[in-house]
Parts: sequence; structure tokens; C-alpha cells
Amino acid sequence: MKPWIRTVLPGKNEPRPLTYDEAVAAAHAIARGEATDAQTASLLTALRMRGETDEEIGAFVDVFRKYTLPFASFSESYLTVEGASRHSRFPVSFAVSLLLASVGIPLAIQGGADHGFGEGYTYGELLRELGIEIHADNATWEHHFAALRIGYISSEQACPPFASLQAIQGQLGVCTVAETVEKMLNPLQSHTLITGVKDKATFRQYDAVFPKVGFKTAYFIQGHDGSEDVPLHKGSTIRKVCEGVEQSLVVDPITFGFQGEPLVKRSKLQQKEGFLRILKGHDSPDLALERDHIIFNTGLRLFWFERVGSYEEGFQLAKMLLQRREGEKQLVKWSEMAKEMNTAEKTKKAN
Repeated sequence: MKPWIRTVLPGKNEPRPLTYDEAVAAAHAIARGEATDAQTASLLTALRMRGETDEEIGAFVDVFRKYTLPFASFSESYLTVEGASRHSRFPVSFAVSLLLASVGIPLAIQGGADHGFGEGYTYGELLRELGIEIHADNATWEHHFAALRIGYISSEQACPPFASLQAIQGQLGVCTVAETVEKMLNPLQSHTLITGVKDKATFRQYDAVFPKVGFKTAYFIQGHDGSEDVPLHKGSTIRKVCEGVEQSLVVDPITFGFQGEPLVKRSKLQQKEGFLRILKGHDSPDLALERDHIIFNTGLRLFWFERVGSYEEGFQLAKMLLQRREGEKQLVKWSEMAKEMNTAEKTKKAN
């Protein structure tokens, strides 16, 4: 690792970007555990401070995808990948995913189980709080995903060597090339990606890599705290890239009768309790803002994914799904199926 660190850090020689081959070698050293945590942290920090080149990003993505475990292809699935930061605000997109799955849209959620930085939940932690903890081999996971049309896959499960890279990023407390790698693992070979970005400059980090990892369409959303949650307090431009063609989708909530303040930060307990109350059909004023965010984001996705003919139809369907508690029903099915999977896995190990 030392030669590559010396290459990118100021010293006796003028620093320069790594070539593709050098970045590949460095990424393999990290993935195989040949680099110390300190060396990996130094390299990630140096790359982040200068700004990673397309060659460096592409090399890291290519290498860690080689270490990704084989899953069955679910190309028709929509993949949502959470970012490196924990969710300190209401988990809008998690509720949205349940509503989309309830109408048959196959949606996989991928994220780091425990290594996000900041306050709040990762989706993996929230699932455990809700009683859904899955310990199953890939084949069992695939079987239940096909039946349920929703599933959570940890990035560490998808690519075991990525766990150390992710942990170091969490210790650094800043986004590095590891975040881009995580979003480009695409373990299910999904054709559609939905993910959040922190700023417009981040869009460009994905240009050179996302088409070659299997995605045909990607929605990049500059939501709350870099999440994929489209806010209600301002208009948003969603960057859609389909088959190499870029399109800007301008969404102004006021046009559709939505408005509100930014989502406020919530404790873990407040997030969990509010999440369950909304799924149970509660429409009390203290949850109106969060509920409207769910309806708005669900309606957008229903239209983007061509399940309705207009945004307005999407919002109406989202309201109906909440009223009928379809998200809660989906969560109950998921919990029951997770218990079945864990029981089957324990029996298999016992035998």
C-alpha cells in the first residue's frame, strides 16, 4: 500500500492520481486484508481530499464487484441503496418501499447494517428494531424475495470484503470512494437504481461506472441529508439517466398541493414509533408532515415506474394504500417470513 499512498500524498514527488491498474492493485490489497486500517484510511482520505478520478472510482468498483457473492439475477427489481450517513430524520423511503411492494413492485433495499456515521438508524438497524433480522444463505434469501417482492440485503452480506472498507469510512466520518462502491455493487443485477446524493457534484461520480454494472436506468435524488427522500419544502430536480440519455425531472410539490417544512431530526424511538403509527393508519396532526412525505414520494415512484398514468393518480393510490394499511400488512408478512427463514437456517445448521 505504501507506494500508492506515496503517489497520491504530497511529499518528495509531486502527487498524482493513481492509474487504473494502480488503483486496482490498491483495491485488491484492501479487499484481501493486506493493508492495515491506517493505510486504508490514509489512502481513502487522500483520494477524497483531491477528488477521485473516474479511473480510480472505476477500479475500486470493478475490484469489489469481483468479491461480491453470486445471487440470482432479479433484473426487474428496483434497487434502493442508502448512503453512508445514518437516518436522523423520519425514514420516508423505507415506508415508501413497503407501499410499493404491496402493489407488486419488486424492491430491494441495500445498505450497511451497522457502519453508517452520524446519529439515527441505518435501515438494517431499524429492521432489527422492528423484529426483522434475517440470517439466511443466498438461496433462501432469493426464494423469499421472489415471494415477498421486498427484501433487505446488507452490503457486507453481498460483498464480505467490503465490510472493512465500510467500517473505516464510518470511523473517518466522511464519504469516500467506499460510498460509490457500495452503490455500484448491484448484487441482484437490478436494472433500476434509486439513490440519494448530497450535491450536484456527486452525480458525476457515477457517470463512468453505473452503466457497466448492470443498471439501465438510475434516479439520483438530492434529498434530505443526501437521502433519496424528495422534500416538500422546496422544488427538486431529479436526475434520471436511462440507457445513457440524461433527463432532468423537475418536481415542485406546490404544483400538486403539497407543502411543508423540512423534516426535523428525530430520535430513534420517535422514528420507530412514528413509522409504525403511520403504517397503522394514524392520521394525527403531529405526523401530518411525515405522512405527506410518504404519500408524495410514493406517488412519484408509482409514476416513474409506470404503474399509474400521472403523478396525481400516484398520490391518490398512495393515500389509499396507507388508509388500507397495506404497508403494515407487508411489514407483517416480512416479519413472519424472516422468522421462517431464521428457523429453517437454524434447523439446517443443527442437522
